[in-house]
Amino acid sequence: MAEIAQRLRVASSTISRALRDDPRIGAEMRQKVKETAARLGYAPNPLVSALMANRRRRGGAGAVDVIALVTNYGGRADWRTKDVCRWEFEGIQRRAKELGFRIEIFSLADFRGDMSRLQATLRTRAIRGVLLGFSRDENTSTLGFDCSGFCVAGLSAYFPNVVADRANFHGFFNVKLALEHMHQLGYRRPALIVPELNNRYSNNLWSGAFLDWQRRLPKRDRCEPFLPPEDVSIAEFSDWLYRNVPDSLLVYKFPARTLLAKRNIRVPDDIGLAYLYRTSDEMGGAAGIDGNLGFVGAAALDLVVERLYTNSTGASEHPKEVLIKGTWHMGATLPARETAPAPARSRAPAKAKR
Repeated sequence: MAEIAQRLRVASSTISRALRDDPRIGAEMRQKVKETAARLGYAPNPLVSALMANRRRRGGAGAVDVIALVTNYGGRADWRTKDVCRWEFEGIQRRAKELGFRIEIFSLADFRGDMSRLQATLRTRAIRGVLLGFSRDENTSTLGFDCSGFCVAGLSAYFPNVVADRANFHGFFNVKLALEHMHQLGYRRPALIVPELNNRYSNNLWSGAFLDWQRRLPKRDRCEPFLPPEDVSIAEFSDWLYRNVPDSLLVYKFPARTLLAKRNIRVPDDIGLAYLYRTSDEMGGAAGIDGNLGFVGAAALDLVVERLYTNSTGASEHPKEVLIKGTWHMGATLPARETAPAPARSRAPAKAKR
């Protein structure tokens, strides 16, 4: 670094800042420094970079200890009402505190939906670390984020149009984990019920895992997955139930118990029930998967910090995804069965119960 400074006749601190894309150094000088460094074969030592970054944070210079959590969920507080978001956010905050960073929320709604204004604010405050999270798909499926000059990572499937390293729950593994436990408990005709929209968020990994797992079952025990649209009717659910006759259901964001009760089908006497991702209410006594979403949030924060320490700005050329496995929990909605339960359709034909 000293040799680069000598050749360009500037201070070593200028070289250091230019190599980190510090906005306080002009674009022309940053380019000269990088070209000279490349000719001289200079490569930063990542351990030294990490140490110096930590010293700069502790010195309190600017906003280098801040990581921006960029959200677009109809306002600053809306996403906090959801278990999934709240648990992920708790993991983000916990990990940030452990690493000496602090999280500041930047809601796109506060900038009237203008991403360029939000990014200009981040640059003015010299905030380089950005975590994209908590967005409504209908608002962000085509919404971009210019990663130039920022160290960016994504949380789950939020801001799907942005190419970035991401941390997510392991949807494929979690579906198979649940199905294996259901089979061990004596259920031979399990079925998957997840909304079509949420399955699409998972890149269809949920339905893919279910269909892959079913390949090993005898044909007589195979069921179709039920992927309802938002406005599904009880008639559609009843028809699917009557055609497939499952002995157990693996469910996500679907009022299965309510609709089963309307057909006089009892849980767990007539049909077993497990939840793909248990909410705080379902954790009281329902069987299913805990997504360990706090660890998903922590892993997403780690991806931002990794890019900060290695000065990796811009879009990820080869984006990676860190997947966190869930944990199975027993519950009263899915007791062990030595014999198969009575088929759900034996209680009443579907047409009679519409």
